[in-house]
Amino acid sequence: MYVGGSAGSAKQGDTCNDPFFSGECDNQAFAWKAFGGARFNPMLGAEIGYYDLGDSNMNGTTGGSTAKLSNSTTGSVVTGVGYVPLSPQLEAFGKAGAMAWESKTSKTSGSQTEATENSGTSILVGGGAQFQLNSNLHLRGEWEHMLNIGADSAYETDADLYSLGVSYSTL
Repeated sequence: MYVGGSAGSAKQGDTCNDPFFSGECDNQAFAWKAFGGARFNPMLGAEIGYYDLGDSNMNGTTGGSTAKLSNSTTGSVVTGVGYVPLSPQLEAFGKAGAMAWESKTSKTSGSQTEATENSGTSILVGGGAQFQLNSNLHLRGEWEHMLNIGADSAYETDADLYSLGVSYSTL
C-alpha cells in the first residue's frame, strides 16, 4: 500500500484553438494530485486519485465582441499500473484507466455571460519513472493524458498533466 502527492503543470490542448478569437489565451496551469495505491505483485498494481488540473483562460474578442472563457477541471481517477524494474532503485511504469471529471466553464460573449458545469468519464493513459530514496519513500515523475474532457463538443479537449511527486509505502 502507498499514498502520495504530486504537483506540476496541466495543459488543456484545444482551449486556444478558436480561429475567430483574438487576444490572450492561457491553456497551461499549475496542477496537483493526491493518490494512493496497492501493488499486487512486483509488476502490477492499481491506483486511485484526486486531480485538480487548474484553470484555462481566454480574454479578448471574437467577431468584434468581447470574449472571455474560464474553465477549471477536477476529477477522480482509477488506473491499473504496470511496473518494469530498470535498476535496484529505479523503475518505469505505465498506467491506463479512467477519470470521472467535473468541468466548470464561464463564457462571456459580448454582454452575455453563461456558466455551465459538465461531468463525464474519460480514458486516461500515462507513464513515468520512480526512484527509491529509502525503504519507504519514492520520488516519481510522470506524464498523464486524459482524452476528451468536456461533455459539450464545442469545449471538448484533451488534457496533459506533467508532475513530480513523492509516495510513501508501508512495505
